[in-house]
Amino acid sequence: MKKFFFLACAALALVACTDKPEPTPKATLSIAPMVNYIECGAQDVNLEIKSNDSWTAELTGWSNEEETEWATLNAEGGDGDFTLVVSVENATSLTEERFVFVTVKTAAKTVEAKITQKTLTLAAGEVLITGKDGIGRVWSIYNLADAGVFTTDIQAVGSLFMFNSKKAWPYDLSKNNGAFGGATPSADGMVPVEGYMDAVKAYQIGGSHTKFGEDGTTPVDDDAAWKPENDPCPEGYRVPTSWELIQTIGWSDDHCVTTDNFNCIRVNAGDRGFTTNGAIIGWGQNVPEDVTAANITEKGGMFIPFAGWISSAGGYLDRTWLLTVWGSTSHNDDHAGLFLTTFTDYCDHWGWGDGIKTYATAIRCIKK
Repeated sequence: MKKFFFLACAALALVACTDKPEPTPKATLSIAPMVNYIECGAQDVNLEIKSNDSWTAELTGWSNEEETEWATLNAEGGDGDFTLVVSVENATSLTEERFVFVTVKTAAKTVEAKITQKTLTLAAGEVLITGKDGIGRVWSIYNLADAGVFTTDIQAVGSLFMFNSKKAWPYDLSKNNGAFGGATPSADGMVPVEGYMDAVKAYQIGGSHTKFGEDGTTPVDDDAAWKPENDPCPEGYRVPTSWELIQTIGWSDDHCVTTDNFNCIRVNAGDRGFTTNGAIIGWGQNVPEDVTAANITEKGGMFIPFAGWISSAGGYLDRTWLLTVWGSTSHNDDHAGLFLTTFTDYCDHWGWGDGIKTYATAIRCIKK
């Protein structure tokens, strides 16, 4: 009887063990590194997620809830281990660091990683200008003296360039004052720029042609038309797009009837210590009275001198009474985004420009 009782208990115990459910694995979730203090430049931050469950990810706790476009995720969810990449844009403030939290959740657990970006650091000869669209962009304070070389004078026009070309052409007012017109000399003694018309004949449209929309017939603006191999800006800089120019300098959308949207003021030779006509950019139209040619960079602004262009209709310097700057945006096979204005009586619509690609004009480089 005792033996039977023992066997019965053992059988019951075995049944009980067999029926017992398997224990649920403990939920695991981690993210590393949890603290990320990064430099001011654009970069990717890799965060390693370790998990045995599905998870979601989002960016939360922005340092400025009105500025939430500077960081993006490569995924908003997943299952198991994953490398989450946070793409961070260039810093835009010289004084305030910015941060954001990466919040990852499973059904049972939440973890966070913090990314803090250092303030923007400007090199010598650079300035941060906030455009009409609220975006801060870093510009050189100088035009180009030659391909890959800046001038050393903020008032110097420097050299002129055809669209999508790194060949520098001289800007010589002593031989070619460019008062009016371009097909014929506008004053006695004007001399065509040597070799320019030969370059016009040899000009190749190459990759700088009209890009078409999905229907195959509607042309669209091409911001990538100025090819990197033809970019005359020094390393770390590039030719700006037309959008970047009009947001930084401003525009008139009714050909100078109103000029409220300009992000600058015009100054003439003799004003504020300047020796040439141009534009002061950096304070919208409320430039402090104490901003001068001697301290404009120190105070956080920049000056762009009037330049005009070398015309492909004769090789003469033309319309030197206009502020002209190339943008990298192509409109069609023949025309591109030449920003041009007097700020008073001539404003190209929206500033997009209608410059012929075989014109040569000044370039103001933007930081990559």
